[in-house]
Parts: sequence; structure tokens; C-alpha cells
Amino acid sequence: MFVYFMATVSISDQSDLETFLNSSNVNGVLTTTVNVNMPFSLIPSNGEKFLTPIGECLITNGVEINTLANHTGVLYSLNNILDGGFTVGNVNFTKDMYTDNYTEEYDPSDYPEYFPNMAPFVDSNIQQGDKLENARLTACCWDDWGNDVFDDWGYFYLYDVESGKYYFPLFSPMNTANGILTTQTFSVFGSIFTITHGYPVQGIFKFAISVNNSKPFKFGMYGNMGSDGDEIISHLRHLYVKGDTTIPLHYVKQQEDGDSVELVYTYFVPRKVSQNGLRTYNLYQESGNDENSLMSKEVTNGLTVYFSKTNDVKNWVVNDLEMTP
Repeated sequence: MFVYFMATVSISDQSDLETFLNSSNVNGVLTTTVNVNMPFSLIPSNGEKFLTPIGECLITNGVEINTLANHTGVLYSLNNILDGGFTVGNVNFTKDMYTDNYTEEYDPSDYPEYFPNMAPFVDSNIQQGDKLENARLTACCWDDWGNDVFDDWGYFYLYDVESGKYYFPLFSPMNTANGILTTQTFSVFGSIFTITHGYPVQGIFKFAISVNNSKPFKFGMYGNMGSDGDEIISHLRHLYVKGDTTIPLHYVKQQEDGDSVELVYTYFVPRKVSQNGLRTYNLYQESGNDENSLMSKEVTNGLTVYFSKTNDVKNWVVNDLEMTP
């Protein structure tokens, strides 16, 4: 039997939160309106945990709430190239980005479940854009990063939501020294994407992506992790404040079971503050399978993506971000 709870709920303190959670802990919850005025940005989906001002709550049947939906601010990278006293990535690091055919590690058309609600990831849907025709199917990826973090992973692509087309930007130069950031423009889908990329500091790689219009797109990557089928995946969230706005930083940790070095953190930060309220990425991976697909959720205006080997660098990432009102 389903019990439906329909109401307008205003949450402004811990007591209100507990009342809401207790009344919502039933099957078939349906809440018409939820107004959240506490310093966190969402009540997570079923089975997730989140931090309140006084501790951690486990949602057994919750609803997602984006309290930033009407925010008009923009988040952007300051292009910091100093550690600022914050933890950065592992010092034992191999810079090994290279180019390869997009099907070399696995053919994405063989894994449609890794690219749900998207056009088939096949040759005919891959656009040339401003590349040479003989490079249309060539992508950039990482070989290993040292310590077997990857087994050919990346194959970074842009996906145009409206047309259902894919494009593989070719980054140049690759594997530059720490503190050297390169900005390139890519013309495709009737848009001009500006991407700044490189290693700002030790063990951290960054893509800062903007676009000259408001067309929706995704930025994605796929390939094989080095965890040999025993990977532990953790979806993480860290609250930070810019101005008077509390914003969640959404990121994922992918780790070889029992290994404290062979792991990577990936942080997805849409430029529009309003697109940061809920989880900003999707990860698709079958249990026991190293092959996976990681992508941003649909964004407009752009996003910044950070990767760190071994260490959680959330505080460095937050320090690299600035917000316009």
C-alpha cells in the first residue's frame, strides 16, 4: 500500500528538517512544494547521505531539491597555478596524454547503456567540426598516469544535445609542465568552444570550458580504469561559500579496492551557479567491469572539470573558483 504525503513544506531549522524526513519516510512519498532555507543545497535521492549543520542524515525516500535553480551567478576558474597551501595531487605522476582512434579501448556503440538518452555513439554521429577529416575519429586520452590509475581512459568529447552529435577536441600541446595552461578554440555544432587545459599544479589536470551561446551540451569521457574489476566508487559532495551563497561541489572518487594510491577524483563545476544544486555528472559502470563512461549532466554556458591523482583536492578546487553575482 502506498501512502502519499502532499503538502507545502518550509524547512528553516533542524526541527523542521527532522519533521520532514520523518513524515516522508514512507513508500510513495509525493511532496508538492519544498522550500529550503538552510545552508545546504539539496535533499538527496533515495539511499544517499548528506550533511546538515549538526550531522549526517540518511535519506530513505527523499526528493531532490535544487535551491540554486533561480541563481543568476556564474562560477569560473581563476587559473591559479600555485598550491596556495592546499593539498594538491600525488607527486608521483606520469603525464601521458596521447591521441588514438575513439574505438581503440572500447567501441562506445557496444555500450549504449553507458550513454543513455543520447544518440547512438557511432561514426555517422561524429562531426568533423574544424578538424581535418582524417582526424575526425581521433580523440585524446590518458595512458596510465602512473600506478595503473588508467588503462587508456579519457577519449574526451563534446556532445550537442539538440543535434545528437559528438566531437572529439584535440588538445595541443599535451603533457606540459605544471603551471602551463593552454587555451584553444574549437568550432563545431554551430558553436565556438573555448577550452583552457593543462596541469595548474602538481597532480591536478583541468579543463575550463566556455561556449559562445546557450545551446545545451555535455562534456564526457570513457575508457578503462586500471582497477582490474575491483573498483570502489564514491559519490561525494562538499559545501562551500562564495559571497553569500552556499554551493555544493559534486565529485566522484574511483579507487582500486585496498589501494591508497591508485585512485582518481573528478570534480564537475558548471559555470552557471543554478546548475550546481544537484549532482553535476553521471557515471556508468557495471560491477566487475573496468570499462566505464563519465560525463557532465546537460549544461549551458560551460563548465570546469578537475582531475586529481590520489588526493582529494576539494579545497584547492574551491580556492580556484570565483563567482560573479
